[in-house]
Amino acid sequence: MDVALTGRIVVVSPHLDDAVLSLGAAMARAASADWTVITVFAGDPDSTDAAGRYDRRCGFLTAADAAIVRRREDERACYILGAKPVWLPFGDIQYDRFTDADDRVWNLLEPYVHQAQVLFLPGFPLTHRDHAWVTELVLGRAPESTRIGFYAEQPYARSAASSNPRHGFVAGRAVHWVSLRGSIAERLAKGRACRAYWSQFRALGCHLPRRCLLPEIFWTDERLGWPEAGAFQS
Repeated sequence: MDVALTGRIVVVSPHLDDAVLSLGAAMARAASADWTVITVFAGDPDSTDAAGRYDRRCGFLTAADAAIVRRREDERACYILGAKPVWLPFGDIQYDRFTDADDRVWNLLEPYVHQAQVLFLPGFPLTHRDHAWVTELVLGRAPESTRIGFYAEQPYARSAASSNPRHGFVAGRAVHWVSLRGSIAERLAKGRACRAYWSQFRALGCHLPRRCLLPEIFWTDERLGWPEAGAFQS
C-alpha cells in the first residue's frame, strides 16, 4: 500500500455519495488512515422546502426528508469503509444554492482543509456544476502547501468521452493519473458501501454498485510531486 495514504485524509464530496462511489476501494485499502468525508451539499434536515427535481426522482417529497434519509445512507456507507462523515447544511443546485455561498461554505470547510495531510477533490470530468464549483472554491482558497489529489467522479467519469487521459489539466493545474483496481476484498467492501445509497438507485440505476467497481482513477498534482508514479496501481 502507498505510504502516502496514511494520516489525516480529507475527501471533499459535493453530494452524499460522491466520495464513496469514487474512492471507496482506496478507503478500504488504506483502512488504517484517518479518513474524513466532508459533504458540502448534505442538505438541511430542518428545511421547509419541497423536494427539488432530483430528490423527487429519488422518491422524496421534501428537502428535509431527502437530507435525513441520505445522511443515514452516507453514515452507513462510511461506517463500512471506516471513514468519518461530516455534513454541511447546504442545498445543492436544485435548491438554488449558488447565491453568495462562497464565504459561508468556505468558513465551514476551511478547518478541515487546514487539518488535512492529504486533500482529495473532484477532478474529472467536472461536468456537474456542483462538483466544478466545489473544486474551484477550494483551489482558490486553500494554502499553497496543501497536498491535493483529484479523483475521477463516478459514475460520471465512466460515460465521459475520454475517462483515462494520461496527462491533462484540472482547474488549470497540470496533472497525471494513476489507477487503483483494488483487491477482491476492497472491491467487495466498496460494493457494500455503494449499496447503502439505496435511494439513489432510482435516479442513477440499479446497476450503480457494479458500475462503480471499475478501477478508480486519481489525478495528482505534478507541482506537488505527490504521490510517486504508480503508487496507486494495482
